[in-house]
Amino acid sequence: MFREVRVYEIKEVLRLWVRGEGLRSIERLSSVDRKTVRRYVAAAVDAGLDRAGGEGQPDDVLLAQVCEAVRPHRPDGHGAAWSVLVANHDQLKAWVVTEVQPRPQADRRRRLSRRVTKIEVSPGGVPGCR
Repeated sequence: MFREVRVYEIKEVLRLWVRGEGLRSIERLSSVDRKTVRRYVAAAVDAGLDRAGGEGQPDDVLLAQVCEAVRPHRPDGHGAAWSVLVANHDQLKAWVVTEVQPRPQADRRRRLSRRVTKIEVSPGGVPGCR
């Protein structure tokens, strides 16, 4: 399953990497997949992040460069599947909207009454099923 990593999580991943943590320990500490950690660290190094530069390096400009390099480009905020859905909106709506009328309430009561077991109380007060 795909989960987009939030910017504050990227900053935490990069901060842990600058502190000297390995990819597996960053995965464990930040709950971000190791391959994703590797992608974000590689993009940050390409953008100028240096492991010896200190924890203050991951600023907003660097984070923006990392996000732009790693995340897929989505001009309107949606992916390719969304444009396919929009193109076929009328057909999808026709499939979802049905012309079937709901059953009347009396029909529902009749079905429920068939399931109920009738219980009679005998003259001695002991219930018996019928």
